[in-house]
Amino acid sequence: MKHGVMALAIGLLSLGFVPGANAASLIDFQGYSYELGGFPPSQVGDALNFVALVDGLTPPLSWNPAGNEYTLHLSGLSSQGTQQPDPNNIVIHYAGGSLALHEDSSFNAEPGIDPPNASAPSSYIDGPLYLGGVLTNFTIFFNTEFNSGAFEADVTFETGGHFTELGAQTTGYTFGGVFIFGVPTGYDLQWDGQILLDPVPVENVTWGGIKGTFVQR
Repeated sequence: MKHGVMALAIGLLSLGFVPGANAASLIDFQGYSYELGGFPPSQVGDALNFVALVDGLTPPLSWNPAGNEYTLHLSGLSSQGTQQPDPNNIVIHYAGGSLALHEDSSFNAEPGIDPPNASAPSSYIDGPLYLGGVLTNFTIFFNTEFNSGAFEADVTFETGGHFTELGAQTTGYTFGGVFIFGVPTGYDLQWDGQILLDPVPVENVTWGGIKGTFVQR
């Protein structure tokens, strides 16, 4: 996978552009991240954490949004340090990473402020595990001029109460999207993203082209 290229494709999708017919959205989410040590910059060994509400699940996954809340938690992501390909853009690769999607009827997810706190991540992981998996090739692309950017990773699902609904298709998923404005106190970034199956390849682009997609108009 060409990760800089895929970041642009996923960012356009999250901004409302429709990809080709081969791309399939499995999970839609929106949430907040905090990196111990702050972001930006990202120092080697900094731990990235993310909590989110899931606002869409598509077949083959089943869900009951009227009766249950669906939440997403990322953990175990360790920064490999900041790269700066040009004065306004940085790239951070992360090692490790686990993804846990939970389902419960409490509807109590609350980010609070200054995480970790009394409700985050605890209120995002208090239900049965719906899907669990591992993340690889996790990368953040960030424009320091406009405080915007994109993120992506590869996902392999391994467990959870709804794991069998995926059938043989447990790999080949991309976790990605863009950063949007507005965070509670103590959080670094707000994420708007999807988990996609088999995204459509796109043409190579320059850093200038990627930067252009980060500008909020």
